Amino acid sequence: MRAVVLNAAGSEPQLRDATLPDPQPAPGEALLRVTACGFSHHDALIMEGTLRRGVTLPRVLGHEVTGVVIGVGEGVSETLVGAEAVVMPGDVGHRRDGGFAEMLTVPAESLVPLREGMAAAGGALLASPIGVALKALEACGLAGGGTLVVTGVSGGVGAHAAQAAHAGGASVVGITGSPEKRHRLEGEPWLDAVLLDEEPWEDVVAALTGDVGADAAVDTTGASLGRLVGAMRQGGRIALVGQTTAHAPPFAPVEAIFRELTLVGSLGVERRHVERALLLVAGGQVTPVVHEELPLSAESVMRAYRAVKGREVLGRVVLRP
Repeated sequence: MRAVVLNAAGSEPQLRDATLPDPQPAPGEALLRVTACGFSHHDALIMEGTLRRGVTLPRVLGHEVTGVVIGVGEGVSETLVGAEAVVMPGDVGHRRDGGFAEMLTVPAESLVPLREGMAAAGGALLASPIGVALKALEACGLAGGGTLVVTGVSGGVGAHAAQAAHAGGASVVGITGSPEKRHRLEGEPWLDAVLLDEEPWEDVVAALTGDVGADAAVDTTGASLGRLVGAMRQGGRIALVGQTTAHAPPFAPVEAIFRELTLVGSLGVERRHVERALLLVAGGQVTPVVHEELPLSAESVMRAYRAVKGREVLGRVVLRP
């Protein structure tokens, strides 16, 4: 099978197009023909060497995978063959090879069947980033109305968290560091305001909430946590989902203390979040945001990597074998 292998991480990641033996499913596993795989900021952090925990190289990256089951291992029902499913990430693309390949094996229990007619590119995003976004919204305790601030709103987790929160009745304020992305996002119905990170957006949030502050926040970047703390109401909750820089700026804990804030980490996704994502996408409340689809190759992976590092991507780049 064809695959893209990361041999070494660094400022110039060493990738290669490879022909690898077709994987064979072990007991309890399913063999998938990959139909689409998202390229995430997570993949970019591995490639540049910032993220090393749980990653062994050389490795086929890619954990946002959908595919068709073409074989099963011992103990797995043959009725699964032919089903199209999204993969619960687990250690895919970390300790085991991921979806930047024509095929991969995964635990059969990690598969969530797709609905008939769902596009592969959008289906690949159901677990991550959409399910991850839903888990973060659950962690920050936002139910129904209220005001939500989303940092990195142009990213995969941010854009889908904003859509899901809007569908639930929240007013959503998105923060982005790109004037071009702000322009592209300003017309989206799921954003009540889009503010640039370079602006005093804490003051705008205060004005939009009658000086009360936001009820909740999803922080996907970690780069503006101090400012985010200052934008919250008394008793607000912040879900910490990502950190896009090696050294995030500090914040004064006293601000969180005075506001009696809850800061909670939100990691990964559970099956119920993926199943909820399926319902939201099928019902039209959430639309998978696909920036670009590219054919599977080392050149495409590097193109996606540079686009992410250059802050050009809105949503996700998706690779198609």
